[in-house]
Amino acid sequence: MYKPSDFSKDFYRTGEVAKILKVTPITVARYEEAGYIKFDRTETNRRVISREGLIDYFRRRGLLVEESIRKDVVYTRVSTRKESERGDLDRQIEKVLAYACTCNPVDIEVVKEVGSGLNDNRKGLLKLIVSVMNDEIGRIFIHHKDRLTRFGFRYIETVCKTKGTEIVIVSNEVTEKSVQEELAEDLCSIIHSFSGKLYGMRRTQKSKIDKEVNALFGGDTDYSS
Repeated sequence: MYKPSDFSKDFYRTGEVAKILKVTPITVARYEEAGYIKFDRTETNRRVISREGLIDYFRRRGLLVEESIRKDVVYTRVSTRKESERGDLDRQIEKVLAYACTCNPVDIEVVKEVGSGLNDNRKGLLKLIVSVMNDEIGRIFIHHKDRLTRFGFRYIETVCKTKGTEIVIVSNEVTEKSVQEELAEDLCSIIHSFSGKLYGMRRTQKSKIDKEVNALFGGDTDYSS
């Protein structure tokens, strides 16, 4: 199966067509005689077929996969509600969208999120990756790498490259203050997350001990204090 984007030349000669079809040039000439494919002639009487003619041939034979138009996405993110409320998210959207609009955007969509760059369960990010996997996105515009993810950027980039999606980084300029603020916030998020899990483990362990003591001695007395 072929896609229109597989054909980048304006005209193709008999030998090139034969190579694409995986047949001999003589077979291609027979296809023309039978009316299956139509060639034009150059001034030196050489057979050539236009890109549109070749695509039409594959379409008529059911060997062409029509390519859907893939949209562009502007992805923006800030770590906290505080940043969003003071306008950081809106300014980020404005800057990235302005840049994207200079790049002949296609059906552009803006995705904005509030969440830590360490959070790998962000709804917007997960939806974005699914859309990439479904061949729905041509380009992703971001302010800088950390907006997409704090860690693991290479993994996302590899997925995008595999699906033919380009990640366009608008600016590599990141203020030292913003980096320090976000790293501090991310570290606090990590500590809070682990503290919550540790507290939950302790409560589970305490509950288990209470049940074991009650099973041994009977009653609902809490002997764990």
